[in-house]
Amino acid sequence: MLLVRVATLLDMVDYIVFSLYSYGYFLFVGSIMVFCGVSEGLNNVFNADSCVVGVASMLRLGLVGCGSISYEHVRRLSILDEGEVCIAALCDIVLENAERLRVYANRFRNLTPDPIPRENLFSDYRGMLDSVDLDAVIVCTPHTLHYEHVMEALRRGLHVLVEKPMAVSLREAEEMASEASRRNLVLAIGYQRHFDPVYTYVRNLVLSGDLGDPHFVVATLYQNLIAAGRWYLDPKLSGGGQLKASGTHLVDLVLWITEGEPVRVKALMDRCGTDVDLYIAIAAELSGGVLASIAISGAAPGRTAAVDEEFRLWCSKGAVHVYGGRIYVQNRDGDTTMVDRGRLPRITSNPDVNFVRAILGKEECLVPARYGVWATKFEDMAYADVGKPIPSRLKLE
Repeated sequence: MLLVRVATLLDMVDYIVFSLYSYGYFLFVGSIMVFCGVSEGLNNVFNADSCVVGVASMLRLGLVGCGSISYEHVRRLSILDEGEVCIAALCDIVLENAERLRVYANRFRNLTPDPIPRENLFSDYRGMLDSVDLDAVIVCTPHTLHYEHVMEALRRGLHVLVEKPMAVSLREAEEMASEASRRNLVLAIGYQRHFDPVYTYVRNLVLSGDLGDPHFVVATLYQNLIAAGRWYLDPKLSGGGQLKASGTHLVDLVLWITEGEPVRVKALMDRCGTDVDLYIAIAAELSGGVLASIAISGAAPGRTAAVDEEFRLWCSKGAVHVYGGRIYVQNRDGDTTMVDRGRLPRITSNPDVNFVRAILGKEECLVPARYGVWATKFEDMAYADVGKPIPSRLKLE
């Protein structure tokens, strides 16, 4: 636990830059959500194993981990209606981080109708769970701590939204999912692309059958992981490198759009002189016979942690290509059409809003535990294929 030193003032600067670049698209969409107040296009992406629980009163929420990403969670929650949720307690091993987040969260009166008192700040998460009456928690701690924090909350009967990746091993992910299911609790995973209008359109298109059966996926993601933050490069906290950091988003995207579980995974990786994987090349077979080629870089040029990604899917009747927020659909004859942005679903939810409203019985949980289990299984298979230690043949200059 003493290894966890997150959300320093420097982390705050990193977060602002990271948000402007890496999550710029989602921040833009979030702004549109606030002003439009319109929600549609989600009905087609509800999953059979999603759950609606329902509680009678305002949800009391605690945050475990008050680093830079916790501010994004508060910002997302801020579009909720007054009376849906109140942030009741905060926990971080560095108490000053909890205090800074308290000041920020108290600016949103719909989230803190009663300002969070200093006595509801904790440096030990068990102390918070023992002392404050809560209905749910958001876990945004380093990856290797997710299992401990999530399982303790579930065992106490609390709903949980956990940051990606869900876990650092398939065993952990399956135990978390099983515990949530056994107790009829919402366990949601923080994969934002499930709320992206572009990717929601693509998933709906694939599920409609208009393109035929999915055959072959090529997906790429590039980022400077070194610029993203210090603990990401420490395997004791990250549990892996770029595959676990941002690559897990791409893995989830491929599995979510194709609705395919991993069957076989072959991988090559390189650490580039660091302690974690930075270059990842994966060939995989998914259920239904779908083939996938996934390339992930954590050593891309740049001074920031900006993410660049591309997605292509070839099907039996056509293909779809996503890049730069644009969708290109190709028929079997090769004719290509760019999808007009006016045709995209207008989505007013996000991982945090959906989590709260799933507990309240107002929405389905759009990122249930099974997607975290699938992604973790895929990542486990990739690491197992590479073996230990991960090679470090390449050097950065």
